[in-house]
Amino acid sequence: MNIKKRDFISKIYYTLFIIIIYRLGYFIPLPFLNNRVSILSLGIMPYISASILTQLMCYMFPFFYKIQQDGEIGIKKINNITKVLTILISLIQAPVYINMTLSEFSYFLNCKNILMITSIICITTGTFFTMWLGEKINAKGIGNGNSLIIMSGILSRFIYSIIDEILNRIKNQLLGITILLFELFIWLLIIGISIIIINFVKKIHIQYVNKLNNYSSNLEEVYLRNEIKFIPLKVVYPGIMPIIFSQGILITIFKKINNINNIYGIWYNLLYSILIIIITFFSTFLSIPVKKISDDLKINGVYIPNIKPGKDTCFFLKKIVSQIYFVGSLLLVIIALLPSIFISLGGDKNFSFFFGGTTIIIMVGGLLDIKYTINSYIL
Repeated sequence: MNIKKRDFISKIYYTLFIIIIYRLGYFIPLPFLNNRVSILSLGIMPYISASILTQLMCYMFPFFYKIQQDGEIGIKKINNITKVLTILISLIQAPVYINMTLSEFSYFLNCKNILMITSIICITTGTFFTMWLGEKINAKGIGNGNSLIIMSGILSRFIYSIIDEILNRIKNQLLGITILLFELFIWLLIIGISIIIINFVKKIHIQYVNKLNNYSSNLEEVYLRNEIKFIPLKVVYPGIMPIIFSQGILITIFKKINNINNIYGIWYNLLYSILIIIITFFSTFLSIPVKKISDDLKINGVYIPNIKPGKDTCFFLKKIVSQIYFVGSLLLVIIALLPSIFISLGGDKNFSFFFGGTTIIIMVGGLLDIKYTINSYIL
């Protein structure tokens, strides 16, 4: 066994070891309360939200952008800012989550504040511990640590959900089995479509213009390369970020509004869709520096066929980005609403989470990431 293969296998074992630690930690309950709410209830989500906020800050504010461009020192500073934001987000989301999930506080009116503070500290600490585990996988394991940690939780719930769904459907004998097979077919179809959506890119073809010196005549000869390349722009450019962000806003801000509190209701899903579209718009335009791409193409002697360099190229790229945003936001909305659609058609609530939303994108994205990592080692 060569050194590279041995190193690859050790990375797999290390990754599995970290995931097992996370899963064991998930069974540690909050102290002083007779409940099953884990200290790792929020998981890695506050850190992901903080990372998204940091990225937006870097795009929107020159001060943070300069820090980001300052090499390794800048990256460390940005990471520290992200960790501070993680604490703030955890402190906001933890009490909301506790109030939503724990009814035991009604029995402890005299010490409710103490229990709340203790639970908030434990959940925030659990988030930092989860973040640390993800960093360990990134450093010494295989794949993206955050995605793998989230996937481990999703897969554990999926096993119980699919077993319950099978047991519930087979009670109705032939009709139930037929519905179950149809559900599984639709589920596999959604996974296949999600893979296509995540991988789909809009290719903007470009051509190079090189200048070579003709030493015999001291004249510059301009020629076109026969090789045509392209700029790849993902249709769902922001990935899962708009869905996670929208969920966080709805849970944190609109929790007490009755018409929006029902996650399967029409008002919740309408506002959910609007938020996804708005956040996709901002994240797409902030993440794709159209002006910089246009300037870099011009400086490096690259042009888009039939488009003049400079302002025309910039206008053309903005038009393409607008198309990507529109299509990408609609696809994200459809994926996000699939669980509610499944529920409205009579599906099981627990099983519905695996028909769309963050769950399906994280599963597909995580599995694709593992595939690419393994392929890179094999090659």
